[in-house]
Amino acid sequence: MIQKTSSTIVMIAVLASFISGCRSSAEYQRLAKAGNTYTTAMDKLLTTAGQIRIDTTSEQLLKDDELSHQTPESYNELSKLDVERLEILENLRKHNRLLTRYFALIDELATSNAPQKAQQEIEGVVGNLNKIGTQLRGSALVPNTSVIKSVGGLVISSQIRGALREELEKRKDIIDREFKTQQFLLEALSNSIKQDVRLTIESRELRQVIRPLVDRKQSISDADNWIAKRRAILTMNNTVSELEDASKSAGKFRELFKDFVEGKLNRERLNTLLTDIESFITIVEQLKNS
Repeated sequence: MIQKTSSTIVMIAVLASFISGCRSSAEYQRLAKAGNTYTTAMDKLLTTAGQIRIDTTSEQLLKDDELSHQTPESYNELSKLDVERLEILENLRKHNRLLTRYFALIDELATSNAPQKAQQEIEGVVGNLNKIGTQLRGSALVPNTSVIKSVGGLVISSQIRGALREELEKRKDIIDREFKTQQFLLEALSNSIKQDVRLTIESRELRQVIRPLVDRKQSISDADNWIAKRRAILTMNNTVSELEDASKSAGKFRELFKDFVEGKLNRERLNTLLTDIESFITIVEQLKNS
């Protein structure tokens, strides 16, 4: 459930450590283990989304070529759109990794006796996060940038003190906006991919499944290969579902961060979100192996 993407497991692990006060707790170990595979799973899902976009364009080129031969200019025009989409997906992956690193650093900030090093690195991480976030908000998937902004007004809990409090005072609204950026981009991406998948399924099923099956001149030479192709085509919608779930999860992460800042976070909510994340990782692994 791709929506889990926004805040990453590292964030939850950090928040869990603040709640439990015990880094060796079973909950923390479970979160840390999931964190080792989370970003990889998200990368795989976004890579698959990019492949679907390229395949859709390829199918469209083949279909158009049957009607009238393509020119280099018409090919380059469609190919340029693919390159732009791949850049968005790569930026989304980078954005997710930077957000992950930010929460690892605020953990260091809160627990280290010498937080200066973490403070210095945070400056660079947040700068890059804002830079990539600005690029994402200016992409073709975001027609109106005003829809992505922090609502502001978060009141930091009195339980949060010291260097961590100073950091959150400075950047809580920035991080909230970056969460919202991921949530919006994943939702827009899933809506766009729906159309891509529909067109690809229609074209590929006709070309690879139906035509060979109804061809009276020769029978299907490799039945297992034909079955595998048909299965792969008809299960392409799995990626759309995962992207939709990922956008929902990003919203949950955003609420989790706000609750943490305001001192409203509890272990029950953490465990619920962790269960969602573990389901996400399992399903993406199944998608990867299908």
